[in-house]
Amino acid sequence: MSKRIYVLGLVFLLISCLKKDLKPLTIQTSNGNITYYVEIASTKEEMIKGLMYRKHLDKNSGMLFLFDNSHPQPVAMWMKNTFISLDMLFINSSGQIIGIAQNTEPLSLKIISPTKQKVAAVVELNAGEVQKHTVKIGDKVIYRP
Repeated sequence: MSKRIYVLGLVFLLISCLKKDLKPLTIQTSNGNITYYVEIASTKEEMIKGLMYRKHLDKNSGMLFLFDNSHPQPVAMWMKNTFISLDMLFINSSGQIIGIAQNTEPLSLKIISPTKQKVAAVVELNAGEVQKHTVKIGDKVIYRP
């Protein structure tokens, strides 16, 4: 019976991932790997909207902002119209975390830019994930489209 419940749970998880077109993303930390299922923001419109107006972000999920990998640049974010607190990971073109912003303030217009280095991607997760999993500068983020 417990096997059936486990399989049924996996089926519901997969259906939920397919519904939102979520992709797996792994963060390699000194404490082990953590996998999240992220929405991809790759167009200008998707990046502008981000997680605005949402009141909830599912556990183990987030959003990945993919910038032009051939021309990484300094990146700044904000929390305008974002109702949930987030942790943000700023990633270079090698997949290494080069900046972290934790427990961002919902609805704030304050500019969030924890690094002056060139950024290829930003990962937004529920606030508290960085501390919970001891994510640090230098940890690696793996994403395969």
